[in-house]
Amino acid sequence: MEGNYLSNLHYAYQDMIRHWHAESERYTGGDALCTALDEGWQIEDVVGYEEYEHIGARGTCVYYFELKRGDEQMTMPVIGNPYVGRLVSIMAFKLVPVTARAR
Repeated sequence: MEGNYLSNLHYAYQDMIRHWHAESERYTGGDALCTALDEGWQIEDVVGYEEYEHIGARGTCVYYFELKRGDEQMTMPVIGNPYVGRLVSIMAFKLVPVTARAR
């Protein structure tokens, strides 16, 4: 995705650098996604998602962002929150249920 829209997301306001690695954490937050974007990773147009229902509470959505930087690739599972929801909405990613995509 093109970086033009990233300034509209106000992700640059974060003063914390948050690195993530799949071998250390199963999921991460939007702050690690912001750090990846700051470090030159690009989000692919298709984003997987998985919804978890909780009895007596709101459900949770985990988004699976496919990221590329040069020859490197990674899938970053990010727990949904208002920031991540806004990113998905503004960037108009094609959302695909996790069961329909290869993991």
